[in-house]
Amino acid sequence: MDTTECTFDRLQKQRILPSSEIPPHEFLFTWHDIPCFARGELVAVTGKAKSGKTYLNSILMSAAGISALSCRAGNKGHFLGLERMQEEPLTVLWIDTEQSEDSTHEILRDRIGAMIGEEPSQERFYVFNLRQVNLKDRELMVETAIYCYQPDLVIFDGIRDIVSDINDYAEAQRVIGILLSIASDKRTCIVCVLHQNKAIEDKTLRGALGTELQNKSFETYECSKDDDRVFTIRQSATRKYDIPNKQKFIVNPDGLPVPYIGDDSISSEGNSNSKFNSAYLLPEGRFDQRKLFTYILQDGKRMSPEQLRQVVMRVGNIRSFNFASKLIEEAKTQGVIGQIYDHNNKYYALCEQTIF
Repeated sequence: MDTTECTFDRLQKQRILPSSEIPPHEFLFTWHDIPCFARGELVAVTGKAKSGKTYLNSILMSAAGISALSCRAGNKGHFLGLERMQEEPLTVLWIDTEQSEDSTHEILRDRIGAMIGEEPSQERFYVFNLRQVNLKDRELMVETAIYCYQPDLVIFDGIRDIVSDINDYAEAQRVIGILLSIASDKRTCIVCVLHQNKAIEDKTLRGALGTELQNKSFETYECSKDDDRVFTIRQSATRKYDIPNKQKFIVNPDGLPVPYIGDDSISSEGNSNSKFNSAYLLPEGRFDQRKLFTYILQDGKRMSPEQLRQVVMRVGNIRSFNFASKLIEEAKTQGVIGQIYDHNNKYYALCEQTIF
């Protein structure tokens, strides 16, 4: 058999017919009830430096790794609208080439552990820091880890650290081709983190590597942070299902991402000189605590400390987290609001005498 015949036979095996029995995409998560992060595919996560990419990775890993028992016990595994599709937890491989070992360990133990409500399982989480490993060995270690542990989800932060020249098109094609082949072969979803170009207005992924990743990825998620330290995650590209919702979050005092509840026209677009909402001010310019918190917590509402602070900022047109926290403490001292504990979670509600 000559070379042409052999190639033709191989080509025929790759032919797609209307009658071909090809399984549909299997997705790991839903975000706002829309399927996302498919097995056998690459997903790009991008953004400027310190724009929240590692927080997005933490959200993904927390949703993947929370135990079914914990979900049934009340923690439903919803993380900023992201939810795992299958009941049983996923196996996660996290390759970190960006941060120090201490930072990687702290995120695994203190952030992901806190988010899932238990110590991350050693049988589900395989975490490796390769920042100190030389360049020529990193790629082989990444491939070895995927083949050995056969994870459902791979977080590769960052992909730039397995190429010597980010602008080498041949190298970019080779590396992305290998990762895509592994993802398809092992039915895993590989999330590749790569920064955007440094220019503020340029949101394209860096270098030839970024171009190739953008071309071959199934979805792209863009992370950003505004001047008020409000983070935003948006799906900027997809081959399948559009997710129109932007997910905004802030980081609470415990270092955990929590939903941002606010009006964009106030919290993001408003200027730093915006005035307080006069509807809740006394003649002397101070907030009327009773009026403000009765409006926010009317009809028996109760809110977590973080939720309450965000709503106070939105309703009062307040720009400062610290000032909003001060108002909450003053309202508590004045007996306008009180604390409720439910399953060790703290909430605020109106005190009996403040409801009128």
